[in-house]
Amino acid sequence: MNVLGIHDGKDAGVCLLSEGRPVYAANEERFSRKKLHFGFPFLALHNLLETTGISPSEIDRVSVGFEAMVETEDYPIYTDIDDTTFLQTIFAGTSRLLGPVTETSAFVQASRHILSFVSKNKQYLKKGLREYGITTPIEFVDHHRSHAASAYYTSGFENALVITADGGGDGLAGSIYTGTGGVLEVLAEWPRVHSPGNFWFLITYICGFNPIKHGGKITGLAAYTPCEEAHRVLSKFYGYDPHKLCFLNKKHLLFHDAYRALKRALEGFSIEQIAYGAQKVLEDTIVGIAREAARRTGLRHLALSGGTFANVRLNQKILELDEVDEIFIHPHMGDGGVSMGSALDVTAREIGLEPFTFTDVYFGNTTDESTICKTLKKYPVRVKKLDDPAEAIADCLVQKQVIGLFNGRMEYGPRALGHRTILAEPTDPTMMDWLNQRLERTEFMPFAPIILEEDAPIYFENFGAGRYAARFMTVCFDVTNYGKKMAPDIVHKDGTARPQIVNQTHNAYIYHALKHYKAKTGLPLGINTSFNKHEEPIVCHPRNAVQELLRGSVDILFIENYQVRSLTKRMNG
Repeated sequence: MNVLGIHDGKDAGVCLLSEGRPVYAANEERFSRKKLHFGFPFLALHNLLETTGISPSEIDRVSVGFEAMVETEDYPIYTDIDDTTFLQTIFAGTSRLLGPVTETSAFVQASRHILSFVSKNKQYLKKGLREYGITTPIEFVDHHRSHAASAYYTSGFENALVITADGGGDGLAGSIYTGTGGVLEVLAEWPRVHSPGNFWFLITYICGFNPIKHGGKITGLAAYTPCEEAHRVLSKFYGYDPHKLCFLNKKHLLFHDAYRALKRALEGFSIEQIAYGAQKVLEDTIVGIAREAARRTGLRHLALSGGTFANVRLNQKILELDEVDEIFIHPHMGDGGVSMGSALDVTAREIGLEPFTFTDVYFGNTTDESTICKTLKKYPVRVKKLDDPAEAIADCLVQKQVIGLFNGRMEYGPRALGHRTILAEPTDPTMMDWLNQRLERTEFMPFAPIILEEDAPIYFENFGAGRYAARFMTVCFDVTNYGKKMAPDIVHKDGTARPQIVNQTHNAYIYHALKHYKAKTGLPLGINTSFNKHEEPIVCHPRNAVQELLRGSVDILFIENYQVRSLTKRMNG
């Protein structure tokens, strides 16, 4: 059974499952070069058909990770927080009727019908599919069920507690499911008004950042200036109900009402203090819900999805609960992952599906050698073909060069995982400043380490319980004293790091490079950050990688077995 999953909205994307296993997944931003591309994923769908060779007639189902496609590009906070549209008013109004719920209620169903009624996007989606000759029946899957399916069916846990949380979708902002024997059952849901994602959007906006793109900066800032008073103030606005397993917007404030009230309450606090308070509130609430749900169900393996779980420090706190043995976060936890989640849900209900584990998430496009060679000839670069680039990459690390890596199929999800990665050595204490400046970024957390799997336990505490999640850089760990001594530049102010582990079987290209680097230096790790400049998507085509080399983002580029150096100092634009 072939299921095409599609997301037509923020961070649009596509996925193809064959008999329940992903054979392709990518998001439109990589091809359009528009960060978090909003709209129908024409280019990603074209690449899916080209890469997989599947014909439209071979697609048995199309799935969509929303029942009521009501996302708008300026919702909830993109440009002006006071600009509440008519659609937003309807959306908020249907959610305002609802208090915390423990089961799908008539009010929830009514709100979804209203949202579906006002949606104009379904016909547009069908038209987009017809342009590619795809006329297969479309199944619209509840947004949070899509998130839940993405987490459960890729967790490898036969029995799991599944938690979703985000800004909102289909009238909900979070849910609790049980996954047992391949079947998902809803345990609790909380409506759109009680949204941890919107709480985080508001805090990000108040701190002066783009709330959709820069929520991660708040997590980084939170470690700088602890402030219990900021936490106390924010706790008056947000909490959780342990009986109904629900995040609580205590004052039921939305949009500009919430913004004005929070901004007034937080006057006099620095953004570092606000970030601390917000992070602690998020941990208090979501960790509290997870603890209570685990106690109630007896399920000790947790599978998580939804944009809230992009917060790696929150994920660490959940991992450290006494009630939890192991966690997994779907690698594309945000809305860009609901194309896969909806496809998994449809597959499970049609033919049955047992949870499985990812060996890797290199599901995107690849580039043949002829295209690489044609591309390189167009630019002022010096090219050398290598039999095996691993030792050359290690030598560049020893020389403290910043390396661009472009190899194999593109990663699925928001993280660079060694295939479209900037790699650097891990001991320079000034790197966070000068490399961020070079990449035109403003970050408050050190660059993440990429490490040989066999060495990770001596660098990170409690590593075994988060081993699977660490393949995809979705959880923090406390760094051991040995790790702090050997690689201080990976350690955040709170003593944590967010690693990606690699092994010979699934990440051979970068694994061998790190093995050579370890042989030369004794260090089994490097610094890994995404191969892109600020506000740009991760590179997709070899020309994107070469352009970054010429702009000065990296000192040297390795594209498959080609070592590439610039013949010019810098290229503008």
